[in-house]
Amino acid sequence: MLYGAPEPVAGCDVCQALDKQRSEARAEGDMSKVSDFKLEIRNHPHRGRGRRS
Repeated sequence: MLYGAPEPVAGCDVCQALDKQRSEARAEGDMSKVSDFKLEIRNHPHRGRGRRS
């Protein structure tokens, strides 16, 4: 299980869009979608973070 909200990477348009969608889902009370967006942000690859992109 994952805890806490991952921070979107600065300058990454994908992370910023996912963060916006996560905020909208939270405002709507859809915590299932919030959880899905957390996973997407956490797993979105970036060069230099120890993951292959």
